[in-house]
Order: sequence, then structure tokens, then C-alpha cells
Amino acid sequence: MKLPYGKSHVDINIKKDFDLLNISIDKEPLSIDEIFLKLEEAPVYSEGFSRVLENARKILFIVPDITRKSGLNHFFPVLIKKIEEVGVPFSIIFATGTHRKVTEDEKKWIITDEVYEKYKDRLIDHDPDDPQQLEYFGKTKNGTPILLNKAYLEHDTIIPIASVSYHYFAGFGGGRKMILPGIASRKSALNNHKLVLDIRNSRKHPLATAGNLKQNPVNDDIVEAVMIARRGKTFFAINTILNDKGEIIDLTCGDLFMSHIAATELLKKYTMRKVDKKYDLIFVSCGGFPKDINMVQAQKSLDRVVSIAEEGADILFFAECQDGYGNDYFEQFFDINDSNEMFQKLVDDYQINRQTAYSLKVKTEKYNVYFYSNFDETDCKRMGFKKLEDLSKIDELVEKRNNIAVVPDAYNIFFDVKI
Repeated sequence: MKLPYGKSHVDINIKKDFDLLNISIDKEPLSIDEIFLKLEEAPVYSEGFSRVLENARKILFIVPDITRKSGLNHFFPVLIKKIEEVGVPFSIIFATGTHRKVTEDEKKWIITDEVYEKYKDRLIDHDPDDPQQLEYFGKTKNGTPILLNKAYLEHDTIIPIASVSYHYFAGFGGGRKMILPGIASRKSALNNHKLVLDIRNSRKHPLATAGNLKQNPVNDDIVEAVMIARRGKTFFAINTILNDKGEIIDLTCGDLFMSHIAATELLKKYTMRKVDKKYDLIFVSCGGFPKDINMVQAQKSLDRVVSIAEEGADILFFAECQDGYGNDYFEQFFDINDSNEMFQKLVDDYQINRQTAYSLKVKTEKYNVYFYSNFDETDCKRMGFKKLEDLSKIDELVEKRNNIAVVPDAYNIFFDVKI
């Protein structure tokens, strides 16, 4: 059996019966004509795309960085041609949040060579730590400062384009997250992300989970922040649903919030998998690049499968992580080798991705996680993994277990566990 791994795959042989927990999306990808028909005739609580263009004075496209596929490359050149016909000026900003800067080659991959070569002078690199780039819009009731890239202030029409996916503590990615943390300051992201902590009970907040927006403190804070900053802005969000090839199989568009909620319901329809038991051995892959580009991204797939794992289960985790840890704060937090100590440090000095390290450490303490990746044994041990170097080890682990599952694309699946 082939498990996705980076831009390639790993061959594994399981000599026992197992459950293949995958999703099969038979829907054909949308054609260019179908995409633009939806943009014109199926907006959620909004006018169609052409009417939005007619009323726009200056457009800001907010697009993902390299860690997120959006399907943008399938229709962006045509979208830009339509704007050229109307003659509305526009800019494109990469929603890196607190991630590293997007390279020039990555920009070409994201927005296509054609758009890059013609409009590279209109591309904006967001820096969450540059005060000269940021504008203050107020703060939320939780004290999150709303500091957004000045490009947001300088444009009247905002068009975020992103795929909708599960997010391990904000519920879902895309939509409102393209603004905060996408083009927000590090301080804004820090304060917002800290809401994932249930400080009173010394744990991660139980409602800050993948697939949940209701009473999710992180999501509620983002929504409030964007509501405060939206005065005078016209939003036309484009939310894509992708298959495992990165092709667009569906989309919603229109109002930033309502179209995103509609997209989350579509995502659940395509990706939810009902499970009526738990497993003592799970093989899990993120689904390949870019979902396993680094550990910060890859751990989201591990988070997805723990709901189907028995206490003390063995988990074989396949993620290349070509960019290593993915964040210095994340990497350095593993100098603390106990999750309880990590939590107290988080309360005292919260930093982006430290919570991610804490969340991962909780899992590697609870389960036996064997890790096949680019990381060496020392780094694996720091994170609580057992390094899997020899695939023949699989036979030994399989021999000891009876309820075995294989999840080849954990990033794009959501388990509805009914036991």
C-alpha cells in the first residue's frame, strides 16, 4: 500500500486485515465556466462577482501562503482578466500570518507564472512584526488588538480566496482567518491564539477543536475582530473545497462569514467519516505536500486521528517535514520535556506555536507514536516520538495488535465517532 509522503509516497505492507479510513469524493472538478457561474449566480448574502467589481474602487486579494492549497491556480488568471476588463486597480497580499515569508518561486506556484510575471509589482509581503506595515482598528472584549496590514485600510473591496479545511483549534481554516491571523500583527495572533487555553482547568479549551465553530473562543474572537474592522469594506470571499489532487470540486462565495459557514457544511458533507469503534494501531499520513511541509503543519493530521485511537494505542505517523519544525518557538518549547510544565509556561509567556508544541506533547505522552520523517532520532525524542527508521518494524507492531486502521489523508478527513 502507498502512503503519501512529501511529494512522493512510502510503500508499506500490512500482513493483517485492516480498515481503510479514507474519503472517496467522486464529484468531478468544477470547470472554469462552472466556477464563474457560481461566482455570479450563487453568492451567499451578496451581489454577484461582476456587480462587486462595478462598485469597487480598489481591490485587495488575500491569498494563502505555501502551506495551504486553495485551487487558486485553476481560475486566477481568468479572474484577473475580468478585472482588467473593468479597469479596477488591485493588489495581492499573501496571508502568511506569523509564518515565514513566501519565496518568489512559491509566489509563482500560488498565483501562477502568468499573473506573477505581469503583476509582481502589485504583490505585497506581509510582515507581522513590522509596525510600519500595520494599522490599529481597536480591540476585542478579550483584549486582542486589531492590528492589520495597511493594505487592508488602503483598499475598499476585500477578496479573500482560500480553501476551507479543518483547523485543530479554530474549528476551520479559510474565510475570516485570512484576515486574522492572515494579515494581522504577531501581537494580534498571540492574544487570539492564547484563547485556546482553558487556564482554570489547566487544559486546552474543549470547544477549541477541529470542526467546531460554536462557542469556540478562538473563532469568536476572530469574528469580533473582523466585525470591528469591517466598516466601509465590501467583502467577497471565495471559499474552495478541494479534492486530494488540489482540484476545486465545489465552492461558496459572497459574505465573508455566511459563505464560509456554508463552505464548512459542504466540507463536512464531503469529508465526514463515521466510525463505530476505536483502534489500537493506526497508520496515518497527512496526505503529502504541503500538508507535511513541516511539523507545525503535519501535527494537525495527528490531531485528527486521536479521536479514533484507543488509550495507549500505537500510531505510525508518516510526514516528511522537509522544512523541519517550521517555527523557532515551536522547536525551542520542546526543551521542556513535560506537558504540565509546558502548560504553566504557556500561561506565563504565551508565544505562537508553543501551544502547538504543548498539544503535540500531550499526544505523544498518551500514545506510542512512531514517526517516519526527515527528523533525526534526537529531534524525534525531543517531541516524544519513537523514530521509525526500519519499515520492517511494522511487522512486529502489527503482530501485537488486532484493530488496525489506515488513514492515508488525515488532513482532509473528519471522524464522527459513534461508539
